[in-house]
Amino acid sequence: MKNIQFIIAFSLFTMVTLHAQTGKLNLSAGIGFEPTTLMDNAEMNSIPLTFKVGYQFTQMFSLNAFGGHTSTTSQPTVINDGLTLRTNMEQTFVGVRGELKKGLGQRFEVYGGASLGYLKQKRTELTGAGTVFSRNPEAPTKLDPNAPKGRLLYSGFVGTNFFVTKHVGLFAEAGSGITLFNSGITARF
Repeated sequence: MKNIQFIIAFSLFTMVTLHAQTGKLNLSAGIGFEPTTLMDNAEMNSIPLTFKVGYQFTQMFSLNAFGGHTSTTSQPTVINDGLTLRTNMEQTFVGVRGELKKGLGQRFEVYGGASLGYLKQKRTELTGAGTVFSRNPEAPTKLDPNAPKGRLLYSGFVGTNFFVTKHVGLFAEAGSGITLFNSGITARF
């Protein structure tokens, strides 16, 4: 976790330093509509939240540090001894991404690109009463008890920005990470 905090702090420092010289600093914050863990009628515990800080090197290319967080709980599942369990999944995603942009007039632009990041997952099984269930390490389970808590994740995305004023606008994006679709507010300086 300290490595992730260092990467975020270093990225922010780099972006601010570069902005002080020349170019455009981009900031975005959004809300997701569909978490990537939302399947089989799972419930959303927290709306997927995303953020992005980037530097636009040229009119067509920007590099961004980004992150997001979401949490879902699955529908109850009966396990082999008749006990009903729900799986709570929390995901935090941080990384870097490159965007290729194309302006369509003064206020509208489309973009697409790829991202590489670190996905940290915390999976917890809960009983019907809401207490944490701990399994016997040798008992059969559909979940791998030795599964890694985090992994590298890459994804692609496409999106659009519409600037209401010269510096503030709205964005909509489709891609992968912690959410399939998200939108929010964007600003450039």
